Amino acid sequence: MTREEALTMIIASIAMEELALSHILNAEGEKLQYILGTLPGTSPCACPQDVLAVNKSVTALVEAVTQNQMMLKNKLDHVLEFCPLPPSPPHKPTPDPCPPPSPPAPGLCPPCPPVSPPCTGPFPGPAPCRTPSCEKSTLQLTGHREKALWTPDSRLSWRQRSCSGTDICWDRNAPAQVQLNPGKTYVIQYTLNVCAASAAEGTGTILLRQSPCGVFADVPPLCFSLERMAHGPQTLQHVSVLHPRTDRGCAVDLSLVLNAKTALCVERAMMDLVEI
Repeated sequence: MTREEALTMIIASIAMEELALSHILNAEGEKLQYILGTLPGTSPCACPQDVLAVNKSVTALVEAVTQNQMMLKNKLDHVLEFCPLPPSPPHKPTPDPCPPPSPPAPGLCPPCPPVSPPCTGPFPGPAPCRTPSCEKSTLQLTGHREKALWTPDSRLSWRQRSCSGTDICWDRNAPAQVQLNPGKTYVIQYTLNVCAASAAEGTGTILLRQSPCGVFADVPPLCFSLERMAHGPQTLQHVSVLHPRTDRGCAVDLSLVLNAKTALCVERAMMDLVEI
């Protein structure tokens, strides 16, 4: 198998996964239509509690599909880096519309060139400018350092792995904040390997805090059990979609904030932000 054939098969596998995800989403839509009685030939057959349960199940599956989409996009970006560029078309010389005049006969004066009539308009305007297509912004972050202590009511610090576009910015002078452009929609996914710094009971939460508040719709926090962390490290994973409430104002600072009774030891942390 050649290099080009291998890259083609990888891209084809990504397309097949996208097709499978579309069938899954279509099936979830038909499930909602069936339970609400809007599917042709059906009638409402569920109580409000059943509708809420099905809605919760569909929400969880859509979040899983969104996470898979981010991985597929990352895979496709890496594959396209190694794909060869298409060959440029061969250059064809443009024929001269005015062939050179034939030399005059001996003893005769060459003919006078024709005089062009004066231009009376209308004159053509400048060629229209074409605005290049905007690239979707992405940002990949990893923990500032391994086995860092994350105290309650503090922000988690990051360091940048990769970045593209201009609507998501990270500044090393403020490593705990990410700047987002209002008016855009973003998908945020983070994975944390953490353990409790000391024994504690109850639950804790991890919040996506925005400053100023109210620019994006609030997203539910990630809840975890402090008692389970007493038995060893736990992996916390969360996917959220930030929907804008307004397209005006300055950039919004986004950060992860811990709300718990005890500090956490962060062994590893990763966060991906994608504009959609």
